[in-house]
Formats: sequence, structure tokens, C-alpha cells
Amino acid sequence: MSPKRFKLIRFIFLICFAGLLVRLLSISSVMGKQYSVAAASQQTRTRLLYTERGDILDRNGIRLTGREVEWKAILEPLTLLSQPGSLRTISDILGIPVDELSQTLSSNNLPHVVKITPNQAEAIADSSLEGISVMDIRIRNGADTLAPHILGYTDQTGQEGLAGLEKAYQKTLDRGGGVYAGIIADAGDTVMNQFGYRIWNTMGKEKLDIRLTLDYHIQTIVEEVMGRMVDKGAAVVVDILTGKVLALCSVPDYNPAYINPYLNDENQPLFNRALGAYTPGSIFKIITAAAALENGISADLTFDCPGYVDFGDTKMKCWSYNSGGHGTVNMAQAFAQSCNTYFIRLGLELGRDKILDMAAKFGLGSKTGLYLEGIDEPSGSVPSTLGYASAAEIGNLSIGQGGLLVSPVQAANVSAVIANGGILNRLTLVDCVLNQKGERVRNISRPSWERVISKETAASLQGMMLMTVQSGTGELANIKGYGGSAGKTGSAETGWIKDNRAILHAWFSGYFPTHDPRYALCVFIEDGKSGASSAAPVFAEISAKIVDAGY
Repeated sequence: MSPKRFKLIRFIFLICFAGLLVRLLSISSVMGKQYSVAAASQQTRTRLLYTERGDILDRNGIRLTGREVEWKAILEPLTLLSQPGSLRTISDILGIPVDELSQTLSSNNLPHVVKITPNQAEAIADSSLEGISVMDIRIRNGADTLAPHILGYTDQTGQEGLAGLEKAYQKTLDRGGGVYAGIIADAGDTVMNQFGYRIWNTMGKEKLDIRLTLDYHIQTIVEEVMGRMVDKGAAVVVDILTGKVLALCSVPDYNPAYINPYLNDENQPLFNRALGAYTPGSIFKIITAAAALENGISADLTFDCPGYVDFGDTKMKCWSYNSGGHGTVNMAQAFAQSCNTYFIRLGLELGRDKILDMAAKFGLGSKTGLYLEGIDEPSGSVPSTLGYASAAEIGNLSIGQGGLLVSPVQAANVSAVIANGGILNRLTLVDCVLNQKGERVRNISRPSWERVISKETAASLQGMMLMTVQSGTGELANIKGYGGSAGKTGSAETGWIKDNRAILHAWFSGYFPTHDPRYALCVFIEDGKSGASSAAPVFAEISAKIVDAGY
């Protein structure tokens, strides 16, 4: 062999050897852990104990999900079956007959999991027995879970969202790890006793949380008051400066951990009434008054109220009909006393299109922005501007009847516009996605705003809403010692009859405190007596408690 060929062969050999050496180093140092884990996985027989899921948090990072804890005991069959004394002790603690427990553990060698009470967990910990360990795990939802109509619920395993934000953000929330218990087996699937049982915890590595704008403490107040004072209805609290929804409550409530009992309930507890669309009644007079002021009609304009407006074949009554009417009133007086006669005549002065144009500016007939965050909300409804509208139809529209449908969320935002000086904010409820360090990894909310009425118009309406509470139909909404409140009552005719009586929906939408407004609040009561007697006291109770708590 020539020296030149020998050098070439030696060079090729050295190159191959170097490549092999680099590959071996890569396997041992870089991929060694990966292969080791894979090998262990193939040799391990495991049982899933707990699957981690991202939490849904309030605006301050307080958990809304996973607040309750349950305890589980992990039993090791091979260990306990070989120690009859320990097995009897465990049998006594768990309240399971020895024979039954022994038979269960003999079915296979995998760890056996039993749900236990806190007292049983303490007894096991104190016993120092081999072959059994205890772990606490978070329950996704329970009877005390706040805002279930927004959060929604998961399946029984807690792994798949079936409704609400749990469903809308399934891919984001379903990124956590889990806890597994298992035992090592050889290639022939024979248990290797010398290695014992192991628990693997892979939680906290990729978990992502969703942060909402809801405030845990304000939501708690709203739910407590609504649950105590209202059978069916909704309440919504909005930050007037930002459009953030701070509380959203629908009653009756439900337990998201057990859905089946509610599926055929005639009270429809699974329905989110805060996002339902209803006839607004007299709270719509805010829109009619705003349209009049923005179109140059003076608040000093007066009309005489004999208790009705006669359209020939139709007579529209004011609630003052039986007492002979309100007499001659201006806009502020009519607003405070919720005079139908005045607002019907005011609507006829304006015309249908100007009223509907103002309704559109306030966001009625459109979604609020919550739909951009995965929340299923209706747009509500306003009549079309096409075609002819009779005087009676315009009069009906002016007092919030007819083809109008408004959600409590929309109504709260209408009051927020008045309270903040004429700015309509896009409402937001889902803020962002956070990692386990609390760092914002994705924004969800898309804040925006626009001026829809002048500051002067807003100021005039603030005075009317204040007058409503101080000396009008909303007196029961007054929170004198807590900074005062302002708002508008509404009693909406539904056209439904129950037990020979007409069903009304009761509304109160307003804001508080009056001198430095912070919160808009809408209270809606399905089948209520009136806005003045049913919804206004609930508004007062909620707003006073929020202020008194210092929020």
C-alpha cells in the first residue's frame, strides 16, 4: 500500500471516529436525560392522580377556580398486603372492611387511590405507616364558586371545559402537568419490588392562567345580596372610567361541580341573565332625554300630563293615571317621576330616527365587546329605521317599550356613559393570560372609547338621575351615608300573563358615589313588582356594601 493511500484511509478513519465520539457525547450529556426518562416511562406502570389545569383569577390574582381542597390516600398494594397489621390499621381509618380492602388491593399492583376526609388524612399522617401516603388536591369548582355563569364548568375529570370561559379558553387552560403514582416493572412486565413505588409530579412547568377584570370581593358582595333579595335576575358592576366589568351575577345560582340537577329546572339556573336581552322600560328614558338634549331641545321644555296620551284608537297611560296625572312638568321633573306622558310627547317632538340614532351611539343593538373575549353575548335589539312608524309606535319607543331589547350589561354601560361625562367604553371582562411567574404572556382585552354625548348633556342627565333618587321614583336606591347614588327606575311590560296578572321586569340602573363616581351598577329583576319597589332597594344594598367595605 502506498504511503499516500495509507494516509487517506487513516484520515477517513479519524473522521469517522471523531463523528462517533461526538455522537456518544451528545447521547450521554445532552440527550441522556431524555432517553432516561423515556426508558423509565417504558418500565413504569402508573396511575394518574391529578391533572393540573390553569386557574381563572380575579383582577388582583385571587383564585376563582381551585379554591377548595380534597384529600386522597394512595395505597401501595404490594407493601400493605405483605403487612397484615398495617392493613388492619388502614382498614379502621378508612372505614373499609379488611376483606374488601384486601380484595381491592389484590386486583393489580398499581397504586390504589381513595378519597378521604381531612380527619382521615390527619390520622394517616399520625400513624407513620408504610404503604400509604396522603396528598391534597384542588377541586376545580364547588358550590361556593363565584361567577359560575361566566366561568362555566368542566367535565367530571376537570380536564375539558364544557361551558363559559372554561370552554372558550380550553387550549390555554389545558397546558399543565399532573401527579402520577406508579411502580417499576422489567421488560417482561414483572414488578421489581426492590425499587418500590414512586410519585411523579410534573406540575407548574407550562401552566397558564387567565386573569379577569372581576373583583373577588365586589363579586362576593353582589352575589350575597342578590342571593338574599332576588329570586330571578341579574346585577352588573362596571368601572365607569375603564369599562372593566368588576362583578357579574345571575340568579338563581348553580353548583358547577354537579350540572345534571339543573338541566331541566324550569327556573333555568344555567342561563346567564346578565347577558340576556329584555325590554328595558323606563331606563330607556335616559336615551330619549339624551337625544333631546343633543338635538337642541331644552330641559326647560314643559308638557302637561293628564295621566295619558290619546292616539285616537289607542290610549297610552302614565303610571299616574289613577291620580289624575303629573300636571305640567319639565324634563327633569318628568325624568325623576318617570312620567310616560312627557316622554311620549318628547319622543314625538324628536321623531323615531333621532331616538334610534342615540340608542346606537350608546351601543344598544350592538355587542359590547365581551364577545371579542370569548363570551357569548347578545346584541339586543332596536327597531329598524326603515319604513313608516306611527305616532303610537314612536311613543312606545320613547318609553322603552316595543321592539327594544337590552341586556343588564348594556344597561350598566349606559349609566357609565352618564357618570363619566359622555364617554362610551368598550366593556372588557377577560384581561390577559399569565404564566406561573405572574408575567403577562398574552393580552386579551382590547380597550377603546369614544365620546357619544357632550359633557353638558351628561351633566344635565347626572342632575336628572340624582333627582330621581333624591325625590323621585328611585328614592329607595338612595345611599345617603355612603356618598349618595343616582340612577333611573324601569318597570317593563313583557306582555306575559301569569296567575291573571301582567308580568313586569324591574330595573334600576345608576352609579355611585355621586360626587366622585366610580361604579355603574344595573340591577334587573325578572317578574318584579316595579323598578322603584323591587330593583332600587337591591341597588342600594349592593352599592352601600361596596362603599362601606372600602372598595
